[in-house]
Amino acid sequence: MSNHDFVKGECRHCAGHLEFPANATGQTVPCPHCGQPTELVAPVLPNKINGSPHIWPGIILVICLLAAGLAGAYLYLQKASRGSDSEASPLPSAPSNTPTVSATAPVVAPEPQAQETTNDFGIMPFKLEKTPGSSLVYVTGAIRNLSDRQRFGVKITFGLFDTNDNAIGSATDYQSVLEPNGEWHFKALVMESKAVSARFDSIVEDK
Repeated sequence: MSNHDFVKGECRHCAGHLEFPANATGQTVPCPHCGQPTELVAPVLPNKINGSPHIWPGIILVICLLAAGLAGAYLYLQKASRGSDSEASPLPSAPSNTPTVSATAPVVAPEPQAQETTNDFGIMPFKLEKTPGSSLVYVTGAIRNLSDRQRFGVKITFGLFDTNDNAIGSATDYQSVLEPNGEWHFKALVMESKAVSARFDSIVEDK
């Protein structure tokens, strides 16, 4: 019979060591040490979880890792939720008394503005426009001479702003003569590569 089929026990009278076949458990035999009849009883194995001092640290470690993972997942979901709310909420725009247009890459036409009148000039809606096939960007639009006289040396200026609404420069265009009730289609070159919006600044003429 294989050694793996033997179990170990002890005498109930002298506590002497006994080794016997597993299938003999429950039989009563004379003890080889004291000669007293004793029942062959296999030892009861301790509970693997409660009896092993090495099991609990492993269980505690697993619980801690699970708790840390759940906490990390919760924080990630909270952050993602806040990010979605930020992206969904439109940013407030600063009030302005002058029309403003914005440009992105590629530049797209903004919503048209109402005509603005100053010094007998009618400033039509303008926009930032990128020249097809190049990187050149202009502030384009039209100006009308609302008077019945010629206007000489007309210069229009626009302020340029970056994505943070910081002023970063200006763009200008010049028309030597503007006929009475005439219309001038201007193209003010934008030299600042970071410019994303333009605002009307001034229009003057030579006296």
